[in-house]
Amino acid sequence: MLEIIGLPPEAEALYEALVERSPATPGELGHEAATAATLEDLGLITRLPGDPPRYAAISPQLGLDALIHARTRELAGARHRIARLAARFHRPAPEPGAAGPVEVVTGRDAVLRRFELLQRGARRQVRVFDAPPYAADGNVTELELLTWGVEYRVLYDRRAMEAPGTLAAIAGYVAAGEQARVGDVPLKLVLSDRPEAILPARHDGHVGESALVVRDPALLGALSVLFETEWERAVPLHVRRGRLAAAPGAADARRDLLPLLAAGLTDAAIAAHLGWSDRTVRRHVRAMMARLDAQTRFQAGYQAAARGWLAEP
Repeated sequence: MLEIIGLPPEAEALYEALVERSPATPGELGHEAATAATLEDLGLITRLPGDPPRYAAISPQLGLDALIHARTRELAGARHRIARLAARFHRPAPEPGAAGPVEVVTGRDAVLRRFELLQRGARRQVRVFDAPPYAADGNVTELELLTWGVEYRVLYDRRAMEAPGTLAAIAGYVAAGEQARVGDVPLKLVLSDRPEAILPARHDGHVGESALVVRDPALLGALSVLFETEWERAVPLHVRRGRLAAAPGAADARRDLLPLLAAGLTDAAIAAHLGWSDRTVRRHVRAMMARLDAQTRFQAGYQAAARGWLAEP
């Protein structure tokens, strides 16, 4: 029964006997000393002083749970490895005469499938330019890969922050481990360290119907430089009490307001995210601008960044 977590049948039988009758020698229970050694190596029993040695069972909640957690970690690693192999296996071969370094994928389902495979093929990092319109709701794959240790850096376009529910969704990703910033996104883009990138082939109402998969080293290098340049200019986002906030060094009101103000959100959008009234938002914005000696909201965001109030924790 417990062989699935690495416990041989004879070892399981001895462990069960010791659970019922501890302490005891293996011989008293009709088992070999080697079987007791196996259980001791697995951390399921402990040896007591004496000759011949007697053994006592470790609590199943402690010993067996430890084996289950170890096997769970092994299975998670195996799933990650399988996903990488699947991404390589399902990569379509270029059609005769097609440009190998850049592949055109057509059809919404095919684009979404390649988006998922590109993420699962990442070794350590995925970088994303996120902007509306969207072809799908959310990115479940990201939440899964974050638990496996894959790093996500996502730069959200200011326009995305205005959509209802977007701020709460971003807060969920950040809480799960995503590194998020907001700024001006020049194009929708996903960069994997495989290395490979995917970006939409059209930006009109047919969003998600076709995409370009880029493998050319020169193009990937240019896209990487573009991402890092825009990333450095963008405003970092953090999560505090389930909401987006600025770096921990700022006072509470500033920490809640700053990233949204610097991101260029309207008073109405800020109020909706923070649960404040429009009047409260305007009052805090005026106080913030006065504190920073700023004449405009843009100047306030610039001064906050210059003072380190928006720095990474």
